[in-house]
This record gives sequence, structure tokens and C-alpha cells, in this order.
Amino acid sequence: MGTKNDGQSMQFEFYGRAAGQDRKHFRLGTSMGIPGPNYFADVRGFANEQVIHDAIAGSLDPKDIEHVLTELLDSRKLAREFMWFRLKMRENAPRS
Repeated sequence: MGTKNDGQSMQFEFYGRAAGQDRKHFRLGTSMGIPGPNYFADVRGFANEQVIHDAIAGSLDPKDIEHVLTELLDSRKLAREFMWFRLKMRENAPRS
């Protein structure tokens, strides 16, 4: 004779989140994975990344773009990562 739950646990079974997806345990900017949508906007509290793209619109020089992004994102590391991941400017290393 089986029990009413047929051997299945009646308690909540916890499944951990994938690495880099849990902002509660990993600070923003510490994951080595590709940043998700609106990551850079979330870091600075913007509504979306369009604000960042508008700030660098018309600029072609990588040094000018990096300077504007550094001021806007308040971090040279984030500016280089934005250039690397979003603008595909591969001449600058993202984690230096």
C-alpha cells in the first residue's frame, strides 16, 4: 500500500540559479559572462541602454567614446566593457 504522496517529497525543492544570474549573491560587474540586456543601464539606474547610445551618437573616435562612457557610467571598466560587448570595438580589452 502506498502513501498518499507515493514517495514524493511534500516540501519545496530548491533549484539554484545559474551562475551569474543571482544579483543577490553576486554584485553587478563580478560575473565573467556576457552582460544581459540593459545590464549597463541597470548599473547606473537608467531606464534603458538607449540613453547610453544617445550620449555617444555621432562619435567615431574610440578615445572620445571611451571618455564619454567613462563619465556617464562612472567607471572606466564599465566603459570598456560597453565598448567591447555592445559596440563590438575589440581593440580595447574589457577587463583591464
